[in-house]
Amino acid sequence: MAATTIAYCFASGHIQFGPSVPDGAIGIAKGEAQKVRDVIEVTARLSVYDNETLFVPGIPEAASQRDGMVALARYIQFLGERNGPGFRAMGA
Repeated sequence: MAATTIAYCFASGHIQFGPSVPDGAIGIAKGEAQKVRDVIEVTARLSVYDNETLFVPGIPEAASQRDGMVALARYIQFLGERNGPGFRAMGA
């Protein structure tokens, strides 16, 4: 059985991966480690500073925390359209 991983983000929109959601973070998606990484890497926004760090699209540019939460909700809904074997958006 493939290892399960969770993609989560912080208020900044910075996405990370791990076995659980740490305090202060919000879960985005979970499933097979490689499948979760593959889906997130092609749908997330890449940092312009290092071209490696992943962000939830719209959060870094958000004018307010409320706008950031709207961007996160849209992203999770977008990810929900990709639900399938080995991948599930959280809350979608």
